[in-house]
Amino acid sequence: MNKKPFIFRVTLNDKINFSRNLALLLKSGISLSEALIILRESSSSKSLRYILGEIINDIERGQFLATALEKFNNKLGNFFVSVIRVGEYTGKLTDNLERLAIEFRKIEKLRSKMITSFIYPSFIIGSMIGIIVLVVYFLFPRLLPIFQNLGVELPLTTKIFLSVSLFLLNYGIYLFLSLLILFFSFPLLLRFQQLKYGFHFFLIHFPLVSGLIRKYVLAQFSRNLAILLESGLPIVEALKLSGESLENLVYQKIVLEGVDFISKGHSLGEFLQKNKKYFPYNFIQMVIIGEKSGNLANTLFYLAENYDEELDIDLERFVNSLEPLILIIIAASVGFIALAVITPIYEISNKLSR
Repeated sequence: MNKKPFIFRVTLNDKINFSRNLALLLKSGISLSEALIILRESSSSKSLRYILGEIINDIERGQFLATALEKFNNKLGNFFVSVIRVGEYTGKLTDNLERLAIEFRKIEKLRSKMITSFIYPSFIIGSMIGIIVLVVYFLFPRLLPIFQNLGVELPLTTKIFLSVSLFLLNYGIYLFLSLLILFFSFPLLLRFQQLKYGFHFFLIHFPLVSGLIRKYVLAQFSRNLAILLESGLPIVEALKLSGESLENLVYQKIVLEGVDFISKGHSLGEFLQKNKKYFPYNFIQMVIIGEKSGNLANTLFYLAENYDEELDIDLERFVNSLEPLILIIIAASVGFIALAVITPIYEISNKLSR
């Protein structure tokens, strides 16, 4: 019995393994149904095994692979299924599967790079929070009676330190719980399309990360559109599917609005020029050149590679510039605490020595 997993989710890595291994098996000369059976038995993903178990019977009854996969569009995505469908119709299924595996692998590497780049800054921030907790809940209760019994006017730094520490001591647990609730509820809030759209709009306009986000989206758009065009889809259908596959809802809305514009006979370059606020000048010019030369798919692949490289460099620079900033904040915080604690004690010592 093919049992549906409790957590039914297809990851990018699942798609990579499916595409790469299926292409390899088909190249070896075995039938599609045999290849799918081997994939099901060898896959470590419960979700992928379930999908393969569901479609094998459909394939054996004569259905196309894409038709069988359509019932899982909400997990696999229209883009993935469409590339497979075009590959079947044009006799290039193996080539399209290999292309999907290669391009998805690039996306996975980029995502992994983005995640690992923020591990060290996150560790530093966590350490800073740990220091604050240590000071407020362990050091401050011991220092408070001393400051109260000094009988002198406390310096401004000490007053600020006492006020902040008292606030965190009394309300810190509520602040922590509020942040915890916000952290876990944020993904749920993003299920509302208007909130998600607003968040994506904020990301592409917030100076600190807008450059990174825009380059990531442009790389994704270029790559997906190039794959579809190379597969043989007409520009209108390819643009629609590539727009639907975009993760950023702002760019998704813009690209999908362009489908109607291009279906009226306009070029992709003209559409991009209408939206030059979101598409850089160099990107637009390269697309126009690609259209004129009849080599648009390769041009888009080149743009995707170029943005991948730029994003990799920008991400490294961003993290490298973030690390000293965090260290400065930590040093300033520790210095402020030390000053707030030592200054009144030093003043009392001076008075007693006179």
